[in-house]
Amino acid sequence: MKRKSVKLLTSLLVTASILVGMVGCGSKTESADAGSQSAAGETEESSQPAEPEEGDTQKEADAGTTDKIKLGLTIYSTTDATAGPVVNNMQTACDGMGAELVIATDEQNPEKEITNIENLIANGCQAVFCLPYADDSIPRIAKICEDSEVYFGFYWYDLSNEETHDVCYASEYFLGNIYEDDVWSAYTAMKTLNEAGASHIGMFGLPTGRTTTTKRDNGIAQACEEFGMEILVEDRVNTNTSDDAASSVESMVSAYPDLDGIVIAGMTQTCLPGVIQSLQNLGLTEKVKVSCIDFNENQTEYFEKNSVNGVIGGHFTGGAWLAVLAVNKLQGTPLVDEPVSIKDEFIVLQSADDAKNYDAHLYQELPYTAEEYAQMSKKINEAFTYEDLLEIVGSYSIQDVMTRHNVK
Repeated sequence: MKRKSVKLLTSLLVTASILVGMVGCGSKTESADAGSQSAAGETEESSQPAEPEEGDTQKEADAGTTDKIKLGLTIYSTTDATAGPVVNNMQTACDGMGAELVIATDEQNPEKEITNIENLIANGCQAVFCLPYADDSIPRIAKICEDSEVYFGFYWYDLSNEETHDVCYASEYFLGNIYEDDVWSAYTAMKTLNEAGASHIGMFGLPTGRTTTTKRDNGIAQACEEFGMEILVEDRVNTNTSDDAASSVESMVSAYPDLDGIVIAGMTQTCLPGVIQSLQNLGLTEKVKVSCIDFNENQTEYFEKNSVNGVIGGHFTGGAWLAVLAVNKLQGTPLVDEPVSIKDEFIVLQSADDAKNYDAHLYQELPYTAEEYAQMSKKINEAFTYEDLLEIVGSYSIQDVMTRHNVK
């Protein structure tokens, strides 16, 4: 692939921890600043955790005597069509299993992420979860959690780097990581463009230095080789705002008149509206095909207007699976004794009907109810096993949700 960077201004990252009280949540959510009071106020408290079984570790035994298990999440945002569902699903899992969730935002700033983790721990969280923005952040995160005797885990992260893998698996406080097949997702996005007739592609990519970035780049390269496609230009900077993405598209088209496809390999939730608007303004909606990874709140409208050819995303349950692992561990009934690596499933949208079904059954509603999550706690459902969890994770799809929730 021939690559040439588009030189445009980088958006200033604003770092601030915020409190999020989700609609319909049954537990109290606090700010990540230690000692601060939840703006959402007091709501009904969940039942007491179970007493630990004989043979549990001391930490699990201590957790079994506390009023409520408290989990911490640091995430880049809480409001867009990708981050919002992560928070909603994790909150619902905590509600169902009788845990409290504390949320802080980091806006993809590695140092802010580290600070958030420290604040979450200071605020009494017994397990914390994040998406590491760089591999070299992981040893720091592991040490912070080990020193504080707090469990930790990663969502949206393939722990395939041997060095960081070994650091995590050497820690008795590492619960595991939830990852997606990012080579497959990027390959599939490119395949969608190929099937739509595009071969000269402008690429919006994730920042370098991340395992996710490397894997998605590999998927794009694999598709280029297999389908005879070419990346004419790439932009790894202007994905955080719609306006920046729009300007980038104008630059791409101006420099490469034969460009007939755009792939967004991440951050579709923020940059897709700008891409679509720019193509409309240039009169190129029919010529330039669009395929992307991560969901956007306007995607149904874009499908209806034939402005987008495919969207891959819906990988919102990773935080909830980490909550299931953590709550069971802290209640003294761990599902598994060793750290685990679990592959979360993507959802592929290729039509307006796909998008409408997703909106109705996985976005406006949630794929799993609090009652369903409650059955994933061994304190509530003694028969639940790690194998049951893996079966649930592997079955995740629009059709699975519609079937479980008796949608005709």
